[in-house]
Amino acid sequence: MRAASAPLLAACALALSACALALSGCASAPPSGPPADRAAAPSPGQQEQAVGRFEGLQRVRALQLEDEGQWADAAWTWEVLVVLRPAHAPYRERAAALRQRIAAAVVEQLERAEAAQRRGAPDQAATHYLRALALQPDHAQAADALRALERERNRRMYLGKPSRLTIQRRDGLEAAPPRLRPAAKPPAGNKADVP
Repeated sequence: MRAASAPLLAACALALSACALALSGCASAPPSGPPADRAAAPSPGQQEQAVGRFEGLQRVRALQLEDEGQWADAAWTWEVLVVLRPAHAPYRERAAALRQRIAAAVVEQLERAEAAQRRGAPDQAATHYLRALALQPDHAQAADALRALERERNRRMYLGKPSRLTIQRRDGLEAAPPRLRPAAKPPAGNKADVP
């Protein structure tokens, strides 16, 4: 038995020494190379050109998103431009005007959703709540109303319909696990099983 473990022990020792050798390289300092080249850093003029290109692309994107009706994304794009150029009044004004349009559209969608609920059209109400959330994702009233609609829809769909889950759960507690049945005994008259 000891003779069989000797090759295994030798292989483990070899692997351990290889790991130690590899890890010893991690403890040494990085190789010193030539100093960083200052010519690689962009000049202030190049930086300004890059910022100008980015600004132009963002402005075009914001206008396109507004035209397509994607106001939430357009608002974020205008906010990026305001952060980029805080002193530029047209960006601030455009962002503020778009925020006001979004707020008005959210109010309109909420009114339509409430009217649909009063008419007894929960699917239309859910659509309007989703549109409001698409415009303003953090709108708590629309999110709460949509959750309430879904709870009511689930209650109507599943109330009174037996299912495995409703039968097993009683007052929040799990039902007792199924009892194990003893294994079936072979018939007594079978002589093939008897030695």
